[in-house]
Amino acid sequence: MQIRTAGEDDHAGIAAVLTAAFAQPDEADIVAALRDDDADSLELVADHHGRIIGTVMFSPASAELSDGRILRGLGLGPVAVAPGQQSKGIGTALIEAGLEHFKPYPVAFFCVLGEPDYYARFGFTPAIERGWTWQADDGSIPEIRDAFQIVIPRDLPSGTGIVRYHPAFGTG
Repeated sequence: MQIRTAGEDDHAGIAAVLTAAFAQPDEADIVAALRDDDADSLELVADHHGRIIGTVMFSPASAELSDGRILRGLGLGPVAVAPGQQSKGIGTALIEAGLEHFKPYPVAFFCVLGEPDYYARFGFTPAIERGWTWQADDGSIPEIRDAFQIVIPRDLPSGTGIVRYHPAFGTG
């Protein structure tokens, strides 16, 4: 298996993996919308002998802090691995490769909405622990509080913040 940057020839395979992994096309539609808006900051695939078996995308996100500052970060996701290939470390390899790619760049934060136990291995912690929230979280689903997570790779002053994903996610 090879982790590599996605190309146009991979789009159909990526859509197939996303649709199969999530059992519906919403994530594939989000990825297509991000590409259409040139908001696919990094898209990687797991290629197994010419067949796409996994994918991850990073896209722009912003955080408005309580003091009015706007920080530029990246949203991680969607990430998916083809059914039948899951639990083999492919998702982990994709995420690690993506995070490693951005180490030389001044990314203020990474955010993800996902399973806390899974994403903790990459350094993600619930954003609420820092006083950050996701703009789409109205408090009606308590599980989102822990599922919305961040990694801040550089020292930043403390303060509350509201994180916004790209509009392709349908969250404003």
